[in-house]
Amino acid sequence: MPVVKRLLSLYLMLVGLAVAVHFIAVAWYHPGGDESYPIWEVLDWFMAAAIVIALISTFVLKRRHDAGSDTSVLEHISVNAVFYGTLAVGILFFWNWSHLLRDSGRADWLIWNFIDVALPLALVAAGRRLWRAAA
Repeated sequence: MPVVKRLLSLYLMLVGLAVAVHFIAVAWYHPGGDESYPIWEVLDWFMAAAIVIALISTFVLKRRHDAGSDTSVLEHISVNAVFYGTLAVGILFFWNWSHLLRDSGRADWLIWNFIDVALPLALVAAGRRLWRAAA
């Protein structure tokens, strides 16, 4: 089971890194306009899967830490921040993505900018936490 956790944590961290790199790179290869972004259309599916994996893994870790009374206050805050941060970004992602899929590209691009900045942080934090849990 530790191997599966390590693979999932690598997936989370790689998707987070891919989103961050592509968010920066899109300004170089596509500096404006209303055309579609085909790389984002593919990356969105990987982001959706990563959010679900991150939510499940952080929820399990949160439940484990909530059940144990010997955790420090800092650890308690850290576990809850990763879970609720991932949950908040996930809600925004799935809400905005449903608009994008349903309305043929009509979505709030300011929300996408927020998601593309916050999601890599949440995924890398969840991935690191899952990696440590596998040890």
